[in-house]
Amino acid sequence: MMTFEIKSRDAMGRIGILNINGKKIETPTIMPVVHPNPKKQVVDIDLINKLADVIITNSYIIYKTKHLREIAIDKGVHKLVGFDKVIVTDSGSFQLGVYGDVDVEPLEIVEFQEMIGVDVGTILDIPTPPDVDKEIAEKDLEETLRRAKLSIELKKDRGFKLLLNGTIQGSTYLDLRRKSAKEMAKLNFDIYPIGAVVPLMEEYRYRDVVEIIINSKMYLPTNKPVHLFGCGHPMFFALAVALGCDLFDSAAYAIYAKDDRYLTERGTLHLDEIKDLKSFPCSCPVCSSYTPKELASLNKKDREKLLAEHNLYVTFEEINRIKEAIREGSLWELVEERCRSHPKLLEAYRVLKNYIDYIEKFDPVTKKSAFFYSGVESMFRPEVLRHKKRLKRIKYEKVYITTISSSVEKPYHENLNVIETDIDILIKHPVFGFVPYYIDTMYPLSQNEIPELYEFEKEINKKFYDEFIVWLKRKIGEDNILDIMTYNYYTSYFQSTKKGFNSDNLRIRKMLQYQYGYDIIDDDLINKIKVVRSKNTGRLRQVLDENNNILFTVRSNDNLLIPSERGAKLLWEKILYPRYRVVVNKEAEEFIREGRNVFAKFVVNCDEELRPYEEVLVVNEDDELLGYGTTILNGIELKEFNYGLAVKVRGGIKKVLK
Repeated sequence: MMTFEIKSRDAMGRIGILNINGKKIETPTIMPVVHPNPKKQVVDIDLINKLADVIITNSYIIYKTKHLREIAIDKGVHKLVGFDKVIVTDSGSFQLGVYGDVDVEPLEIVEFQEMIGVDVGTILDIPTPPDVDKEIAEKDLEETLRRAKLSIELKKDRGFKLLLNGTIQGSTYLDLRRKSAKEMAKLNFDIYPIGAVVPLMEEYRYRDVVEIIINSKMYLPTNKPVHLFGCGHPMFFALAVALGCDLFDSAAYAIYAKDDRYLTERGTLHLDEIKDLKSFPCSCPVCSSYTPKELASLNKKDREKLLAEHNLYVTFEEINRIKEAIREGSLWELVEERCRSHPKLLEAYRVLKNYIDYIEKFDPVTKKSAFFYSGVESMFRPEVLRHKKRLKRIKYEKVYITTISSSVEKPYHENLNVIETDIDILIKHPVFGFVPYYIDTMYPLSQNEIPELYEFEKEINKKFYDEFIVWLKRKIGEDNILDIMTYNYYTSYFQSTKKGFNSDNLRIRKMLQYQYGYDIIDDDLINKIKVVRSKNTGRLRQVLDENNNILFTVRSNDNLLIPSERGAKLLWEKILYPRYRVVVNKEAEEFIREGRNVFAKFVVNCDEELRPYEEVLVVNEDDELLGYGTTILNGIELKEFNYGLAVKVRGGIKKVLK
């Protein structure tokens, strides 16, 4: 039995709890490759037990080695290798890729993995090398799919307990990778490894690996973990996690040690290159106990063991660093830092802009960490794309387009000497395109750090400026767009055209349009609401109705409008079904009304355009409002997940008795 639950997220990366037969694994994580023969294992299994919750070993080696096979059949694979947590096994596909043949039948090795008590087994897929003739890749894929179907049928017919990996193949042909993912998804495997990428990584063809990951992920179910087979170097982990990979396996810690190579999160160093340093650039137990010179002077066996231990420590350290970045909402910044450690990694990262529409669907709408610009690639991040799309949600009547000096601090409306006006002021911005004056406190428009840009960076948004102005002209007419001028000319233009104009009320109206895409505070309500500002900071804090009841609270870290019960009812009245709704079945209704959280198994429908961490309404199938809260999953995941938290409910709506 397996369950998978998302706990935290950033980019397409996710911290998840993977429960396999009662054993819990926090993802993303690394599976050290452990040799099934303890005498050939470089690092002591005690250290592996200390660091890892899951390992991977090779069932084919066990099958072909008489004394290992006898022990595994008699006592089980866990006793054989000395590891009592989750064990995953390869099926011989690695040997098939290296030697071209294996002496075992596809169903025979699946049956053997069940026999020796493996937690997660693997089908005997065909790992097609890169760049082979397409006819060969197609033939290999068809054979892999045939074996996959037979393996799943065997598992069901025989009632096997082991979970099965359904490996995605297709060589370097992206259409074949997509086909493989679609067909494997139909078979409902437990975990989906992406295979045959090791040769690409050995040749630094990271761009090809990124293309393969994305083209596979787009067609795999979101509620199942994805394993990037053979990815063991920590410098690639952050990028792979940002693309939605949950599991990695690594023999690199031992292979590199055998060649006196010292792993870092930024690359690999040969021991000869650093042996004259006074100390290692690491504080793991090995590096704290030896100087480079001392380690280099040891005999080959001891040196290899200690280097392997260091390599394992640094590997897990990078995984932990990635998890912390996900929790803080700074995974993109870590990715951009790591990708600058090698030109080929940077080349791979730049490919993401071709897929950013898809990636944006999984990226949270708000984060704990600010948006940090670290290079031109930051221009194409999901936060930027989302903002540009949501600019069109705002209801414009008259627009003034202007520029301001980069020395003006954020938020702009607090630092410009402007007469408040009902005219929409669009401030040209070199990264976000335009920053509307009345929403300039909302994430990420104030929550960012951007240096003075080079001229070529400033030119990147020129096409967007032109296209958006054309859209505006069609929307409100050319006469309603005022000439572009500079900050020095503001005062003569910024005068209200309406009597009883209240700039705070208009600000709330525009913020809600941007956040939800609907005119929640319309002309009838605009003069009835009251806005409360903090006495200490002067910042917006609450929105009240005419009877001084709270409608919305303005959250301080991101300035999103968080609804109260009355605010949720207002949203429900103004927003058309199914927008911003999560629909639950009858079984969950009373629990939600009591303020209990929504779990994925009770969700029957939702707004497919929801993003993670958006404020949503929880309704029943008749669109009765049951509660309101924050969605953990996006619109795709809400329909696919059947386990774990879906919506963190802030409040329930009691049923009105007639």
